[in-house]
Parts: sequence; C-alpha cells; structure tokens
Amino acid sequence: MNARRIKMETEKRIVYLDNLRNIIIYNVVVYHAFLAFAYPLLFWWATVDKDGSARIYETAIRTMYVYMMPCVIFIAALFILPSLQRSGALAYIKKRFTRLYVPVIVFLFCAGDIFPYLLSKRIGNLSLTYPDTFIAFWRSFANIPLIYFSDADKIMNTIGFNFYHTWFLTLLFFLTLIFVLARLPFAKKAAKPVSLDSRNKIILKTILFAVTLSLVYFAVAWWYVVHDIQLNGWTLLGKAVIFENIQIWVLVPLFAFGLYAYKKEWLTRGDIGSWKIWGMLTLIFLGLYIYLMHFIYLPEVEGMYKIVEHNTLFEDKLEMPVIGDYLARVIIPIWLLVPLACVFILMFLLSFAKKFFNKPNAVTAFCSKHSINVYILHYIPILIFQYTFLNVPVSPVLKIVVMIIIIAPACLWLSHRLVYPHPKTAILFFVTLKLIALAAGFEFYYWALLAIIFISFTGAVFEFTKFMASRKKAKC
Repeated sequence: MNARRIKMETEKRIVYLDNLRNIIIYNVVVYHAFLAFAYPLLFWWATVDKDGSARIYETAIRTMYVYMMPCVIFIAALFILPSLQRSGALAYIKKRFTRLYVPVIVFLFCAGDIFPYLLSKRIGNLSLTYPDTFIAFWRSFANIPLIYFSDADKIMNTIGFNFYHTWFLTLLFFLTLIFVLARLPFAKKAAKPVSLDSRNKIILKTILFAVTLSLVYFAVAWWYVVHDIQLNGWTLLGKAVIFENIQIWVLVPLFAFGLYAYKKEWLTRGDIGSWKIWGMLTLIFLGLYIYLMHFIYLPEVEGMYKIVEHNTLFEDKLEMPVIGDYLARVIIPIWLLVPLACVFILMFLLSFAKKFFNKPNAVTAFCSKHSINVYILHYIPILIFQYTFLNVPVSPVLKIVVMIIIIAPACLWLSHRLVYPHPKTAILFFVTLKLIALAAGFEFYYWALLAIIFISFTGAVFEFTKFMASRKKAKC
C-alpha cells in the first residue's frame, strides 16, 4: 500500500524539477557549511575559522549566491498555479502559510538567538548569558519599525533581530499571496488555449529576458550607489517579510518568469533547448564572473573587509581606503554578469536535469516531500558543528565533508520521523527544549542539539541500510 502511494505521488510530479530543487536545497547546506571558512568576506559569521579560511571558499559562496535562491524561486513559481487550481485560493494560502511561515516562527523562537550568542562568545566582548541573548534578540524585534533598512555589515557588539536563512520563506509566501490576490478577479475566466512556442522562440525570449534583467539590475545597482543605499543591505517590511536590497531585483523577475514559463508550458510540452547550448553560455558568463571575483575583486576588497571588522569591534577607527578606478571598472561588469549568469545557469540546470534526471523514483518523492524541512532544520546543526570544529586541527575540507555527510541525512530523518508526520508534536518538543535551555543554559542546549543530530543521523543510516537491503532482496 505504501509503495503504491509513493508511486502515485511520483507520477503526479514533474520529476526532473523535483530532482533539481533537491540538488539546489542541498547546495544551500553546502553553502552554509562553507561560510565559516570565508574570512574576511564573512568576518561577521558566528563561527569564523580564520586559519582555515581561503579565497576559494569566498569565491564559491559568491558564485552559489548568484543562482541558488533565484533558481529555487523560479521552480517554486512553477507549482503555484496547479496547486491553486486544486485547492482554491483560501485553502491554498492557508496551506502555504502553514508550510512556509509557521516553520519561520518556530525556528526564530527556538533558534534565532543561537547565532548572536555564538558570535558574542567568539569575539569575547559581550558578557551576556543565554537568557540575556534571547531577551535582547526579541527586544530588538519589538523595536524594529514597520519599514526598516538594515546594514548588511553586522553590528557585532549588539544583539539584533535577524531572519537568517528563513528570509526566503517569508518572501516566497508574500509573493505567492500577492499573486493569488491579484489573480482573484480573473480566476473564473476561461483559460485561453496556449500557443506553444518553438524551441528558437523560447531561447530568444530567454536571452532577451536575461539581457533586460541585466540592464535593469545594473541601473538599480548604480542608482543605489549614487544614493548611498547598501546593495547588500536588507529591507524589512511590517516585521514580516525581508529581502536583500539588490537581490530582490533578480528574485521577483525570476518568480514572474517562472509563472510565465508554466503558463506557456515551456517545461512540459515545450523544448527549452539543449543543455549544451545553455552550458556554453553558462561557461562563458559564469566563468567570467568567477574570474573577476576570484582574481581581481576579492584580492582588492579583502583588506577593506578587515578594516570594517576592526572598526566594528574597536574604538580606534581605521580610515577606509578609496575604491580605485580599476576596482570600479571590475564592479560594473560584475553587476552586468550576475543576472546573465543566473538565467543561463538556470536554463542549463533545467535542460540538463530534464535530459538526465527525469525518471520517477521513491527517493525523489521522499526528498521533495522534506525539502523545506531540510532547508529549515540544517542551519542550526551547521552552526553547532562549526562551533564544535572551530579549534580542531584538521583540514577545512574534511570538516565540510563531515558536516554535510552527517547533517543532510540527519535533517531528512528528523523531518521524516518527527516534523512531517507530527508537526504539532515537533513544535511542542522544540519549544519545550528551548524553554528548558533558557533555564539550564546554552551548554545544555548545545549538548541536547548535538545529541539530536547524532541520533537522527544514526536513524537515517539504519533506515537507509534497511531500505537498500529490502530492495536487494526484492530484486533477488
């Protein structure tokens, strides 16, 4: 019966999109694992391993930043209309709130203060207890105005409210809400027959979209700089939705592009082009971006980030160097390259996955069902492991590999056995654990979370071994 249900679930879905989304979600796990080793670019991260840091990690995270969340928001947009047609507007919004926003609220209550507490322990200039950190974190939230522009460079000697990685879920929920409400007056109108675009037309439209997006992104970035607006600062609206000032100009168009691609049936009936074509464009534009970032931009700005770190931590302020004409000439092509590389790598991943990863299977259905939970759950285990490994004299590569190998299966198993089947019990469990931690202290919370991670990993290994054994037996 269970096997039949899994088979039905896989047949209802577009398998290669599920596979692609899964790959990108686990990319996010890798991305966060890298952050401890990206000093000085990420000098504000809670657990910085300065000795293990290298420019390759800085380049890697800037490259992954280009495509990860834009690709996810494009794929998310593809599933909105079919889900909306099945559920109806009110039921769909309720379901999306439960799926996207409730995890944000629970995460922030149970774990939002872990980052600032670990950061304060690292820099050693805050003598706050763990309950003090919790109170300061939520006091900061209470004091935030309804429209708030934050600075991306963290103020390391204060405790401030932060959505962390859950910012994406807040944005996705509100973009979905806006779309559903805007569609209500037209919902009862009969859908017109779709005229299927040819392969050449799809490729041409996509390239025109990428070029237009690149020019708009560049114009906005230039306007921000002229008006002293932080490109990588954040805007928080109504204490409920947050987005990065510059990346929003990629995310919203990609969301709309996903809706358009679904409406035109590009990814079901259409031919979006060969993965080789998109791969070549990706190689050119993303390759140029990586070259500029690794060999020109980062070597020039790393010293600036160290000065920002010093000025944030100490009273004796150092003078910031003036950005030279040479560096300015590098920033301009980077602004132009980001949207182009983003769109082309998206199309490459779509066409490649459609060609090579389009067979339904139980693993795809399983991972897809738990993707959002893995996205939510992985962040704190990453911080806990980075904190644990901080002074361990082993290779950063080994630390990263161990983190990924343990944390990804652990989060999947925890979602499978607790969060997904028993969400109310999971919320009660984590909230109770949090309240005990506020009374017992951070050391209790640290060891409890570490125990949960290893118990979940052990459970994942056991069940995967049992699953593989049953498959082998069935084949025999």
